[in-house]
Amino acid sequence: MSMTLVEAAKASNDKLQAGVVEKFVRDDPILERMPFKELVGNGLSYYVETTESGAGNYAPGDTWLESTQVRAKLTSDLAIFGGDADVDNFIKATRSDTADLMEEEIDAKIKATKKKFMDMFFYGYYNAGAGYDAKGFDGLHALIKSQAAAGGAAEIYDNTVSVANTSGTGYLLSLSQLEKGVDLIKGGKPDLMIMSKAMRRGINKYLNGVGGITKTDIMGKSVQTLFDAPVAVSDYLVDTEDATKDYGVGQFGFDYTVGTALSTTSDAAGTIFIVKFANEGVCGLQRGLLSIEKFPKLESKDASRARIKWYASIMLQKIIWASKVTGVLVAGVHTA
Repeated sequence: MSMTLVEAAKASNDKLQAGVVEKFVRDDPILERMPFKELVGNGLSYYVETTESGAGNYAPGDTWLESTQVRAKLTSDLAIFGGDADVDNFIKATRSDTADLMEEEIDAKIKATKKKFMDMFFYGYYNAGAGYDAKGFDGLHALIKSQAAAGGAAEIYDNTVSVANTSGTGYLLSLSQLEKGVDLIKGGKPDLMIMSKAMRRGINKYLNGVGGITKTDIMGKSVQTLFDAPVAVSDYLVDTEDATKDYGVGQFGFDYTVGTALSTTSDAAGTIFIVKFANEGVCGLQRGLLSIEKFPKLESKDASRARIKWYASIMLQKIIWASKVTGVLVAGVHTA
């Protein structure tokens, strides 16, 4: 069973923990919607289909051919997120007459933990340009690829729309390419189309010139839609992705080669993600909710400490519930 972080926090008897989760999730369209599976161990192994089962037509007396689906085993390991915030007792005693210094430090640490997780949600081990981080997990860029690659075969990219046609140069988006990305989601409509704010501005420049922007009401909020998919913006998507990975058809996009740093170059490119949240779609993993521990006394210094910690990761079991449009030149007016 899985539930969103907000739903899980409601079920907690720890009011302090529930308050921390509320601040963590607040105003983030991904964390508000994405379900999380509660784990017992330190990771989850699951199977993905790499070869479909076949069927055929037969005449009387024909020999029937056997075929079964081929599945590959993947593992998503939990990563440890969080940090310590210390407040010196002298400063607390002399300068906290108008503010709760520890509360401010906790809020800052929650914000930093959220940024770390969301950076990895998209870019995984790349750590959003700060170098390769072996303590992380595979992000959406790495997870969104053909499940054939999970079985050791060469990668194919039926779930990726690559826009750039020259290596190292982002290219303006055609909305027909974006529609193709939406069409790659099967078994239901996408829950979100995720892009950066600059990417949305470029798309909306075109839409405003040809008739305007469509919106729908979701949970009491007016939300923009594109091809019936709700549009969400994320501050954790960068607008400086490279566009150097050849997707096999003379088209280029972001290179997610594991083991190398995220390349933030002058390509001025970006990626749009289209996802469906579900147990077998884009789903979070955790061992316990985001929590806070308080240490009123420290042995080595005259201070109190608050520790924010969370054991979490993400998974994608059905590739048909996620796609990406990559190699998009962020600035400019996009076309039909």
